[in-house]
Amino acid sequence: MIDPDTTLLLMGITATTPWDRDQIRRLSAQTRSRGITLVGADTPAHLRSATAEELAQVDDVVALDVHNPEACRAWAATEPPVDGVLAIGERAVLPAAVVARELGLEGNDPDVVRCVRTRDLCRQRLRDAGFPQPYSAVCEDVAGAEHFLRETLPGPWIVAPRDGLDGAGVSRVDRLDQLPGAVHGATAPDAAPYFLVETFVPGDAFSAEGVMLDGEAHVLALTRRTVTDELLTTARSQPAGLDAATAERAGETVAEALDALGVTHGLFHVGFWVNGSGIVVGDVHCRAGGEFVHALVEQTRPGLELYGMLVDDLLDCERRPLPAPAGAARADFLLAPPGRLRAVHGWDELLRHPNVLTAGLGVAPGGAVAAERDAVGRPGVFVTCAAAPDGLEGLAGRLARQIVLDVEDDDPGAEDGNAAPAPEPEPEHA
Repeated sequence: MIDPDTTLLLMGITATTPWDRDQIRRLSAQTRSRGITLVGADTPAHLRSATAEELAQVDDVVALDVHNPEACRAWAATEPPVDGVLAIGERAVLPAAVVARELGLEGNDPDVVRCVRTRDLCRQRLRDAGFPQPYSAVCEDVAGAEHFLRETLPGPWIVAPRDGLDGAGVSRVDRLDQLPGAVHGATAPDAAPYFLVETFVPGDAFSAEGVMLDGEAHVLALTRRTVTDELLTTARSQPAGLDAATAERAGETVAEALDALGVTHGLFHVGFWVNGSGIVVGDVHCRAGGEFVHALVEQTRPGLELYGMLVDDLLDCERRPLPAPAGAARADFLLAPPGRLRAVHGWDELLRHPNVLTAGLGVAPGGAVAAERDAVGRPGVFVTCAAAPDGLEGLAGRLARQIVLDVEDDDPGAEDGNAAPAPEPEPEHA
């Protein structure tokens, strides 16, 4: 039984994406249903601009730079009265681990989180433990990256930031002349110039979603990831459609990889590929998956409280029974050409559809649809569900085609574009 004076600290209560906001709402509801006080920490600037809805998700707030590990360590030295620490966004995962360590609370070792987040260190740790990994090199300029490419011809290759915050800055390179642009995308102007170059891993792309319980990884769902040749995610779906033997092998491989990395607490989201060589582990995250993956997990295990499981483990409470898998769910992302969004047609009809769980627009009429083809630049997303996976992809496609994003391009000679799923892509790098 949970003590009525129990307090949890949520690092980061404001969010820029609809899926992060949905995670915070679910975490808040599942925490408060256990009679726990939820304190939200965020930067002073974010708290000043927080909406009433965001502030309503917590019982109290603390002004703290939740993205700065050292600032969080200094704050923890004041011994705030909290019994557990949680984080939703990737940038707050390491500071949350630092606070938990300083306060003697349950949480991952900060050094483990640093290793997991640094792509080349994570790759090497897995390689040393016997897991197949792509060839990779840390480079500081185009010349060094070009040397790696010539040594590992014929390609293709992946260029990415060392820090695996999310998919930002990750590019596929098929030819040497594409390298300068990819390096520019992988190196932030105010950051160290180092970046990672690695050989491309062929195969279908998936991820494993789960939670650490008593220090052991429990895979709750496998997700199929559909992406374009430019590595832009257009859909995520559960169940993943793998045969039983491959799914079991994938779950075991992910659990073994997390153990080798030293991950002991929290939710996890681990990318992997399935190809002729077997299961190849990709990026590892000590948090739930983004892009509404958390909603797919709870939808396909009816009655599951994903964040409640996390809270129960962190507070050493009695574990509730794990619901059995049932049904299917998927998240689909809308694409549109860059320009000024004049209007959205068909959105209200989409929201009323009985198979639609939730939907979100990243751009309001009058706003700009970004030219960057990245996760933030996608103008919309919707989540659908069904009793079985058969026909759900087709339904999602029909719903997407009914949504019209009326975009006015800055070029008068350009045509307006409608949002629709991308053409059937080949699965690529996760």
